[in-house]
Amino acid sequence: MRTVRAEPTAAGELPGLGAEPGRLDALLVRGGAHWVVARDGAAVTAARVSADPGAVFDLHRVRPVPGQGYVTPVPGGGLAVSGGDAVTLQDADGSVRWTFPHLPWPAGASGACAPEPSGAGLLAVVPPADPTARGELLVVLDLATGTPLARTPLPTHWGTYAFQHRLGPPAAHSVLLDAAQGQEEAYSLLASRAGVAQVGGWDEPFTGGSDPTGGFLTLAVGGERLTRYDASARAATAVDAADVLPDGLVFTGRPGFLDARRVLAPAGEDPWEDACRHLLLDAGDLRPRARIAYPPDVGEVSRALPLGDGTWLTLHGDTVRRWRTPVTAPDPSGPDPSGPEPEETP
Repeated sequence: MRTVRAEPTAAGELPGLGAEPGRLDALLVRGGAHWVVARDGAAVTAARVSADPGAVFDLHRVRPVPGQGYVTPVPGGGLAVSGGDAVTLQDADGSVRWTFPHLPWPAGASGACAPEPSGAGLLAVVPPADPTARGELLVVLDLATGTPLARTPLPTHWGTYAFQHRLGPPAAHSVLLDAAQGQEEAYSLLASRAGVAQVGGWDEPFTGGSDPTGGFLTLAVGGERLTRYDASARAATAVDAADVLPDGLVFTGRPGFLDARRVLAPAGEDPWEDACRHLLLDAGDLRPRARIAYPPDVGEVSRALPLGDGTWLTLHGDTVRRWRTPVTAPDPSGPDPSGPEPEETP
């Protein structure tokens, strides 16, 4: 497997980003753009990733958000928060437009929210109104008033949730909803005002990555299988880690589309550890074509966010770095003339 150098294009700071690296709302896709969300004390910053490869962010929304909760940017400059006992929408000036109260989430469970791609409503996961009932609810709340417009039962109980928009096509009305119950049961759901549809099995959550055609990726909880689905939620390609990765490695983190031809995928010995290497896969057959090498002064690289434009972000505490591959590098999607991969040291 050939090695491709990572070239830095920009770097930026986001206070509080390194404090809670496992936050489900830390890396978001909303309205065709990537966002990075960080909490620094009571202040939450939602930073939009710039379309300029020579910059990291082009917009910051900083708001006081008391307590813990899943935060998402919404149209008009505001933020919506799925908290412990309510969903709240803040306007651009920080004032509360509306609050939708619900029963408190039990320990270990939490909701999430995201605007509809149309911008008319807010999708939110809340506990059932009857405390004896099993299964959470997907509700659609009018973005202007908070009035409930639709309700759909979900297959999980006392779960944790995360939403992602798809980068394309622009007219896609459904969003990606990861619904996890425990560490080994995670449903991938296409969620919309019309309801939910399950994608794949019960153990392959979305990675958050999508391409301009509407395709998206799922990853088995244990990292043993990576699958690409097309815009119709039909499996297009699936690969087993044991068949395509060096011995003992599994897929980890958040594999995503670097561009239309390539997928950037972390791989490591344990899906729950940060230590990993970054590989470039062919976006069609999902087989590795190259390994990414970072400058030695960068240190260990774990979390990565492919941006779909040929660049990607890596997160190092509160520092965010943006990278690209050299424009003169051999096409990592083409055949590898070097032959079989030599044995590597993890």
